[in-house]
Amino acid sequence: MNRTGRAGGTASQTLRDRILSWRELVEQCRRKPTRKRVHALRVVTLRVQAEVENELSGLPRASHEAQAMMRFGKLAEKLRDALGSVRELDVWIGKLHVLRDSLSGPTSYVPRSSCETSRQLERLESRLVKKRERAGAKLVAEIEKRREDLLQAARDLERATDERVDESDRNQASRLLKEFTRIVDEYPALDENNLHQFRKKVKAVRYVAEIYSANPVCGRVAVQMKNAQAAIGEWHDWQVLARTAGQGKHSKGSDAVDLLNSLTAESYEAAIATCDGVLRKMSDLERELGTGLDVSRKAPVADEDAVKVSIKKLA
Repeated sequence: MNRTGRAGGTASQTLRDRILSWRELVEQCRRKPTRKRVHALRVVTLRVQAEVENELSGLPRASHEAQAMMRFGKLAEKLRDALGSVRELDVWIGKLHVLRDSLSGPTSYVPRSSCETSRQLERLESRLVKKRERAGAKLVAEIEKRREDLLQAARDLERATDERVDESDRNQASRLLKEFTRIVDEYPALDENNLHQFRKKVKAVRYVAEIYSANPVCGRVAVQMKNAQAAIGEWHDWQVLARTAGQGKHSKGSDAVDLLNSLTAESYEAAIATCDGVLRKMSDLERELGTGLDVSRKAPVADEDAVKVSIKKLA
């Protein structure tokens, strides 16, 4: 199972490399959960989980390898919850900062309306910074509480996977397409209520595809999953920011809330369009492979009435 020579950055690492990196990042975040460290730990946690879950499908649950994998998975899931709260706040704070910079413009003159909107966004950013401080403290406490269990689970996982025989890559493309088809079957139509859940499901497909990215088909799958994730993530971030801004003391009639609602509506339409394109490309890919899979039948097409309702609802 410890693979070498894979193409593409992190995907070229072995599982042993990822586990070692994970252990080091756990200790670093315990000392100081910076934006960069939190992001790195969250990503490597997701990658290891995806690879382990992929391997679990071929193991009897009673085996010591499977038991080690499942124990790591349970602990990693709890860590991910704490990491996710901090990471989301880091992203939202960063987006607000960039948005405020864009309102200032390249010239010294800034319209009064833009100045007021910028001040409103700054107040929202300050609220999120305080929440980030609290979330960071909770993350450190969570790591401290489970530190020994986390590190022991990582050591057990490393020993268990060292005993596994490396699996050929040739079946991975077909397995990934089947898994993607299974996910698409869960969502007959994508909308505001399930788009974020869809994103979380395809994330695991992406990480396994990146591990096997030396296989050209797996590499293409990884690219499409990343495209869908990025577009949906953009919409979700603006949606949460708009909702949060609308809950502030001075939210009524706020120009900042109106701006964030507009960005949410625009990014929603873009996310639906991107997902539509991804489904079409995945359908083309399965036809090329002749797998007999059908990932095109559930293509999410933005319904005009639904979009209008969405925009009216968010505005």
